Amino acid sequence: MRLAGVVGLAAQLAVGSPQSRKRFLLTAAGMAVAAVFLLAGSVAFPLTEAKRDRAANRSATLERGAVRSDGTLLVRRWTDVYLDRTLVVTEVAALRSDAPPPPGLERLPLPGEIVASPDVEAVLRADPTLRERYPQRIVGTVADAGLTGPHEWTVWMGAAPGAFPADYVPASGWGAKPEDVPPLPGGLRMAVPIGLAALLLPLLALVVNAVRWGSQERDRRLAALRLSGMSAKQVRQLTAVEVGMAAAVGAIGGGLAFQVLAAVSAARLPGGGAFVSDVLPPIPAAVAIVVGLPVFATATAVIALRRVVVNPMGVVRRSTVVRPGRWRLLPLVVGLLTAGWLIVTDQTGSAAAVPLFLATVLIMIGLLVSAPTLCLGVAALMLRADRSPAVLLAARRAQASAATAARVVGVVTLLVFASGWFLALLPLADGSTPASLAQLEQQLKPHTLLANVERAPEPGELDLPGVTGVAHLVGVELGPSGAGQAGVNAVAGDCSAFSSILRQPLPECGPESTYLAPSDGGENPLTTGKPLAAYQYASESSEGVEYVELGPVRVGRTIDHALDGLGELGIGSGIVPVSQVPRQALRVASVRQILVTVSSSDPVVVERVRTAVERLQEGRNREVRDIETMVRESQSVSHTYRQVAWAGLVLAFVVSTLSLAVALLDRLLEERRGIAALRAQGVTVRTLRLVLLGQTAANLLPGALVGMVCTIPMAEAFFVVSEHPELTMPWAQLAATTAGCGVAVIGVVVLMLPALREAIDTRLLVVD
Repeated sequence: MRLAGVVGLAAQLAVGSPQSRKRFLLTAAGMAVAAVFLLAGSVAFPLTEAKRDRAANRSATLERGAVRSDGTLLVRRWTDVYLDRTLVVTEVAALRSDAPPPPGLERLPLPGEIVASPDVEAVLRADPTLRERYPQRIVGTVADAGLTGPHEWTVWMGAAPGAFPADYVPASGWGAKPEDVPPLPGGLRMAVPIGLAALLLPLLALVVNAVRWGSQERDRRLAALRLSGMSAKQVRQLTAVEVGMAAAVGAIGGGLAFQVLAAVSAARLPGGGAFVSDVLPPIPAAVAIVVGLPVFATATAVIALRRVVVNPMGVVRRSTVVRPGRWRLLPLVVGLLTAGWLIVTDQTGSAAAVPLFLATVLIMIGLLVSAPTLCLGVAALMLRADRSPAVLLAARRAQASAATAARVVGVVTLLVFASGWFLALLPLADGSTPASLAQLEQQLKPHTLLANVERAPEPGELDLPGVTGVAHLVGVELGPSGAGQAGVNAVAGDCSAFSSILRQPLPECGPESTYLAPSDGGENPLTTGKPLAAYQYASESSEGVEYVELGPVRVGRTIDHALDGLGELGIGSGIVPVSQVPRQALRVASVRQILVTVSSSDPVVVERVRTAVERLQEGRNREVRDIETMVRESQSVSHTYRQVAWAGLVLAFVVSTLSLAVALLDRLLEERRGIAALRAQGVTVRTLRLVLLGQTAANLLPGALVGMVCTIPMAEAFFVVSEHPELTMPWAQLAATTAGCGVAVIGVVVLMLPALREAIDTRLLVVD
């Protein structure tokens, strides 16, 4: 028979009977699920690259070979916050009429004009609070080329060149070099490839189980074809074509389904969403997945066919229990020994990363390969432990179906191992709030805004609804009186005003009193007892820096630890009340900071206060923060890692559950005629149910236990290699996961027990 005839016959057999159509559809569905997951994984890195490239394309730069005098525009950018949404603000001024607009803008905005992204434009037209902050005339909308995502918040503001400092470096075009992605911490960098392997192997197991669905029926059909004169080679070709067609249909369908899912979910992704073109996988990766899955499925079917003896009298499986070779335990043993070697020798750093990864992969492969040996070992123990009829039947059937049961057992052990791995990784991704921020949060009143400002607020400028405290801090330069130079940097502020934003007021705070605090946490230079004076920077020459003495500073008794926890504000712990500070020293201070406490939790009130504070700022340093946001930002990276770890755990569970369901159902259908034969020999229905439950429990519960046991040395090795000895095994979560997997499997079998009504019917034997 020619290949065309084989293909035609395979197509007829694939849809020629209800059972064949079910097998074809299930195989295709398994391929589709695997394709969707693999395509989604192939998009993660390109999506990050696309967002980074889009951000770089709109960043100003001097063109290659250009000098500063060739600059045509001035650009500065900062990040604003409105209702917990990040708003990227870019201020631009044209130096020449030929200044190019950035991507996404038709022209540069002029002074008093803004160009906003679609979402920001809609809010500006509907929300008067944000409009108060950006009252400029809206002259355009940022196109997709100027956005990192369809829902990104960004604004371009026009300005005059005089609004920039005289020494500000100009730009001549757009398209700066993309920023380098910050590397992952060492421990997480080692965990990523292991996590990917823990997700990939369950996917491959799902593919194998989908391909092997209904293998018994396929083997009987192949025997009939051999009786009709088909050669063994043609039988293999027929199997390869049939499985390949189902896998190809599933892979292509999965690719189409992923495109639909990508189009629906792209705009809903975090960080302003993503464009559909950015969430599609690269063409080489997509082709490799769509083509590689059918090839892998076909190879799996052909390799499995080699272990079946096909002759004209039918498919004859081995009549005796064939014990798998001990070589199946080799990958598992080598992986565990490698993990033990890493623990005993205390291997750390990047040099141990490769052995750690190889050990993990070997253990996962070993769990899949050694599953038949595990099934036979447990069955042998059952035969020795109990002689009741139900246990004996369950043990014998476990021995007879070890190869089939191994597909289920391998998935369970791999699921428990992967779950334990992700659970052990979660503490590493659990970032805690830095001690300085925690202390600052304890010192400041809730809803306190912090900002660097260019000028002090005018009287009454911050007398807004909800404002209960305003503290203005400045930096002053001090030095020994008469020395002619400054050597001490300190922070000065009104004592009463600063007490208004603290949970506990400062001690010894008199009316209109001022205090000084060192700008670092070292020895307090204000407590030396020497006469101090305030200084002002005058000039700098080859002979050094010249200062002008502004007058003496009268220092009082030091109050230690009054400002502990304010290191984030550049303030030391001890404060010194002073009875005299030259006013000129406070006016010429170069560093100014303002803290505003808002008692109201109304977001509109808070945003209006934020707008008023921003009017005290200039340049690109226009960030107005609050302690709650600072804490969230400090935990944002660890929060992202934790989300990724949980996502990996959920994906591993979902994929493994699908694979487990396919394998269990296929196993039940394969054993229907054996169960019917037992029923014909007089075995009661109750005994058959106990046999099925005992057979399943004998295979799966020890498998779950083995998966948990293998997780322990692997996790301990990871803790040693990543230099995180403080981490410990999550015993409670790991035990709960193992027990949950076992209970879930038994529950699935219990739900399938009603299907035994059909299997118990002895008329099924007529089919044979």
